[in-house]
Amino acid sequence: MQVGDPDGHGRYGHVDEEADGLLCHECGGHYRSLGVHAYTAHGMTADEYRAAHGIPQRVPLIATETREAVSAASAARVGSEAWLRMVEKRDPTAASHARTRESFQRRGKDRARQIEVAKRNIAGARKPITRRCEVCDRPIVGRKDRSTCSPLCARISTYRSKSSAPAEVWDQLHAEGAGWSEIGRRYGVTHTNVRNTVLRYRAHMADVEFLEAHGPGDVPEKRG
Repeated sequence: MQVGDPDGHGRYGHVDEEADGLLCHECGGHYRSLGVHAYTAHGMTADEYRAAHGIPQRVPLIATETREAVSAASAARVGSEAWLRMVEKRDPTAASHARTRESFQRRGKDRARQIEVAKRNIAGARKPITRRCEVCDRPIVGRKDRSTCSPLCARISTYRSKSSAPAEVWDQLHAEGAGWSEIGRRYGVTHTNVRNTVLRYRAHMADVEFLEAHGPGDVPEKRG
């Protein structure tokens, strides 16, 4: 299936949004969070939904209005006492071990872009190849071992490569009134794990929103 082909009620590789929410490929309804809806109505995790319909990881499954509200709340928490406690307790090693082969699999638009880049590289094999940022696709200037163009894009890339928990779903459940402990019991993890995962997800979404609004720019290593 190619990007843009009819796929259920939507288009493969795309998430279509209207005033009343995001279009579900499975049932054709519109919802604020496709991640939550896919799990509760169709028994699919957010990752399974993305894989089934070719949705890249960089494409949110939350409606713009809801995402902006969550992003604003997340940005306000960065640098707080709770945020600093979370940073001290996070476990990058455990997150790295949780990654699977599917974590690196490109889908939908990302896969189509990868194919186009490969074709251009083959056609111009004798020409200098400009390295581009894997997050925002801007040219990378500087060290040859870098895959991103700025500290902001590096944080986004790191989160995407290490995140495996259903943070999107947990964040939406908490926004709808569920407590950390309640969510933890439902998924068989500790309430601390849930809270820290959601806080990392909110910080990531704040970075994504900043990138979309301002570009990578000359941002500091950490914003707070």
